[in-house]
Amino acid sequence: MTKQLIMAVVCHCIAVGTVAYGANEFYLEQLAVPELTRLFAVAVFFIGMGLDPNMFFTPLNQVMSQAEDKSPKAKLQTVVFNLGVFLLICSFLMEWLYD
Repeated sequence: MTKQLIMAVVCHCIAVGTVAYGANEFYLEQLAVPELTRLFAVAVFFIGMGLDPNMFFTPLNQVMSQAEDKSPKAKLQTVVFNLGVFLLICSFLMEWLYD
């Protein structure tokens, strides 16, 4: 239980650090909007990983077999990962449109 809690805290701290870095760079250094969106996508991915830290300690074949899990926590994690993918795609489209 403690190693899962430590991994969850580490993932969430990385997410908060990434958002703080992106906001600071956007405010001070005029970071481009696509890069800021990409940093937010990375933060969302880390939040999603922090929702289920047990996946770091589970063999890959068992993780794949549990892909059909319909628990509310699994649904929330799926929504968070989908949001991260959406933000990542949006950042690439914005960069393509800006160039």
